[in-house]
Amino acid sequence: MREEHLEREIEEILGLREKREKDSELYKIANEVFDRTTKETLAYLHRRGKIEELYGVISTGKEANVFAGVDSEGKKIAVKIYRTYTTEFRRIWEYLAGDPRIGYLPKDIRKLIFVWTRREFKNLQRAIKYAVRVPEPVIFRNNVLVMEFIGDELPAPRLKDVEKSLEKSDFEELYNFSMRAIERLWKRGDMVHGDLSEYNILIHDEPVIIDWSQATVRRNRLSVELLKRDLVNVSNYFRRKGVEVEDPEKKFRELVEG
Repeated sequence: MREEHLEREIEEILGLREKREKDSELYKIANEVFDRTTKETLAYLHRRGKIEELYGVISTGKEANVFAGVDSEGKKIAVKIYRTYTTEFRRIWEYLAGDPRIGYLPKDIRKLIFVWTRREFKNLQRAIKYAVRVPEPVIFRNNVLVMEFIGDELPAPRLKDVEKSLEKSDFEELYNFSMRAIERLWKRGDMVHGDLSEYNILIHDEPVIIDWSQATVRRNRLSVELLKRDLVNVSNYFRRKGVEVEDPEKKFRELVEG
């Protein structure tokens, strides 16, 4: 009986049965991602009014899927659901092991993903505190993270997806935005994004930086390497777009030694 109730609740979150035929992609991905732990977590958040319904797929990845949805008040949300079993175990372990904010690390991959999800929530909170535009985090539980939806009717596109429609002046503004974010995070927030690129910048009313799972604090032994990665990736991309960029090595030394 409990299983039947859980399945009915998940069906309610995913919409009516008629919708299943119309949105096969959503149900296909949901069936791949939603194990029992995920279903119970979604049901809990549903009862709390944090997730009323999921109605579309924003992105799919090796570690997680992001769904568009609404809460009980009809407000749009983005829901990131990490797979509780992933081939990225070693990489996740290395990132978490070096983070001084993390205490005991469970050896169970499912519980490790819970820690990973919680850390992304905290990273988003920290970035906002230091005036970097990111999706505002709403709540997390286990492997599910609820965030602000970035976009209007449709999700805001990534920089990579709209680059052909942009002018040189747009790229110059976006480069300056990216460099300000890197510098502000490092100097004021004592943290680094670690994976900043054209794939993790959304173009909306103002640019928004997403995917904060790998972000960490300066005390992490990996932080210097991640800072250099961000500077090189950003510089290389915008140089290819015709922007006059700072020497990433010089900027790196300035930030680390300053």
